Amino acid sequence: MSRFRRTLLFRYAIAFGLILLAIALVLVFVLRAGAGEAVGILIGVAVLLGALGALTLWTERTLTADLGELGRAMEKIVIEGDLENMPQPRLAELTDLAHDLNAIATRVREDYGLLTRERDHLEAILDNTGAGIIVVNRELRIDHINPAAEKMLGTTREFARGRTFTEIHHTPAIDQAIERSRSGSPVSEEVRINLPRRRDLGVQASPIRDGEGHVTGVVCILEDVTARLRLERTRRDFVANVSHELRTPVANLCAVVEALLAGALREPDASERFLADLDRESRRLSDIIDDLLVVSRLETEGVTHLEQEFEVGTVLAEVMEDKKDLAQRHQVALTMSGDTSGAALRGDRRLFKTAFANLVDNAVKYNRPGGSVNVEVEADDGGVTVRVSDTGIGIPRRDTGRVFERFYRVDRARSRETGGTGLGLSIVKHVAEFHGGTVEVESAEGKGSTFTLSIPTSGGPAAPNA
Repeated sequence: MSRFRRTLLFRYAIAFGLILLAIALVLVFVLRAGAGEAVGILIGVAVLLGALGALTLWTERTLTADLGELGRAMEKIVIEGDLENMPQPRLAELTDLAHDLNAIATRVREDYGLLTRERDHLEAILDNTGAGIIVVNRELRIDHINPAAEKMLGTTREFARGRTFTEIHHTPAIDQAIERSRSGSPVSEEVRINLPRRRDLGVQASPIRDGEGHVTGVVCILEDVTARLRLERTRRDFVANVSHELRTPVANLCAVVEALLAGALREPDASERFLADLDRESRRLSDIIDDLLVVSRLETEGVTHLEQEFEVGTVLAEVMEDKKDLAQRHQVALTMSGDTSGAALRGDRRLFKTAFANLVDNAVKYNRPGGSVNVEVEADDGGVTVRVSDTGIGIPRRDTGRVFERFYRVDRARSRETGGTGLGLSIVKHVAEFHGGTVEVESAEGKGSTFTLSIPTSGGPAAPNA
């Protein structure tokens, strides 16, 4: 039995004993005394009983008030967790109880603070996770949605909470995945959504179980796999394009060799023609392989590149000299303008020369007899800009957005005729992005094109793009 309970019983026992004693004394004195004395005794007994009743009533009310304050304090701590100290009771017998409750309250506050920090830590992790996370309860109503999921689905946390998934976004496949997961089995699949914009999502829905193994909800993780799927498609297309591009010159080489072995080698005119074809196709095959190696080197992480400072004008002068014979064969005039005295860049000089050569090469080959190609250089504190303008056949509007894709050709017949590999402009784009720059094209069909290569001087080689 606790001290508090023993104290209360002791007090009530004393009060009850005093009342019995008072009644006994009253009976004794009343029986022995006269009427006047009996009245005095009765008045004294009444006063004594009143005092005892008042003491009992005060004890009861004080006890009730102290217990009420302690109870409200505990409720405030458990529910709100913001009470600093337990109130001190007026009855000394409740002091130990108050101390015990204060110790419990301290532990509750510590646990509450720990849970609050853990909750904030978990919310910070969920809010800063790149994957979209949705948590639904047993009734499939949303309890939590993080910012990544809000952005993917075009909704807000305030609107989504308390609603089902179909109420915030009409994608039956995701809603069905959540529904199937509620039955207790994880679900993993890829779906495509069209709003707020078209993208591919990887959906992983897993059931949430309590300590007894009952499903109490579902956590659904959404991952944007659009870039990965696009990359996979690009790689598949790249392999297919490489196979196709290599097959043509190899097949031509085999045909020429077979013709020579069949007897054409003994015919001077035919053998000379076949040997020229052999030389052309072997050069084309070599160019494709060289360009593929350049693209592969630019896209491979960890490959070191020679970084050095060089004069842009010097590199362009070398390119113009290399392309002089090509321009003469196509009857195209080559010119260079702009002040190159302060045009200096830091990066891989060999890659820049390849990019400049590809731009000039295309400008010459896709020009007209009597046309011109002008290379303009502009330098300022921010970087160097090189513009290659031609008066050639131009690019149709529908193709301007795709000319930097690998193996994409506007005019396939002319490209094969001129010996193009379909990788030149793709290499230019890779070189520009590798050094933190950009390349753009402006063109009008039948009026020529202008390619603008902009490289910042404060850049330097960046991480290669996959």
